[in-house]
Amino acid sequence: MERFTSPAKKIRFQQKIKGSKFIASLASAYSLEEAEKFLHRINKEFWDATHNVYAYKIGYGQNLVEKASDDGEPSGSSGPPVLQAINGSELTNTIIVVTRYFGGTKLGIGGLIRAYGDTAAKALEKVPRKELKLMANLVVKVPYDNIGNITGFLEKEEIEIEKIDYDNEGGLIFFWVEPKLLDYLKPQFQDLSRGECRTEILEKIFRDC
Repeated sequence: MERFTSPAKKIRFQQKIKGSKFIASLASAYSLEEAEKFLHRINKEFWDATHNVYAYKIGYGQNLVEKASDDGEPSGSSGPPVLQAINGSELTNTIIVVTRYFGGTKLGIGGLIRAYGDTAAKALEKVPRKELKLMANLVVKVPYDNIGNITGFLEKEEIEIEKIDYDNEGGLIFFWVEPKLLDYLKPQFQDLSRGECRTEILEKIFRDC
């Protein structure tokens, strides 16, 4: 998988169900640290709430991390329905905290499942989305005499050069490409530099399409 969809911005959705107020706070999170920071902010903002139930889904494939918390509600009645809503939305790198202020009427297990799941689902319906794809950040280290050959080739291939730095040995050309192009590009760089360039992958991350 080289593409996925995540929230484009933070949003908040609120509704009342049998007197209880449910507030869904939704954001993107690209790491466990980001998810925990967002959760901490919501807990601090709604410190007087009856419950701050949450779920998040981060990553994809073998790197996928999912977690749900009922935060004192009956086991399985709140966190899992929120996570199920995220999974049904086809979003990843997503965290939702559903805050509840108790309104005096008990909802029962079934009612809680519907209330938390519906609040999360409605927030997910409203959030704008952005598609991201896996990209590799490359640097080509090339002697001065061959810089023009490499930059000319990149321009021909419509690959945008991020920047060019210089040192005592030559130029350092930085750019982003899809990983699937690496096997094609590296031999080209060797031919254009007469075998005198070095190509390094600095990182692979998901970026906006």
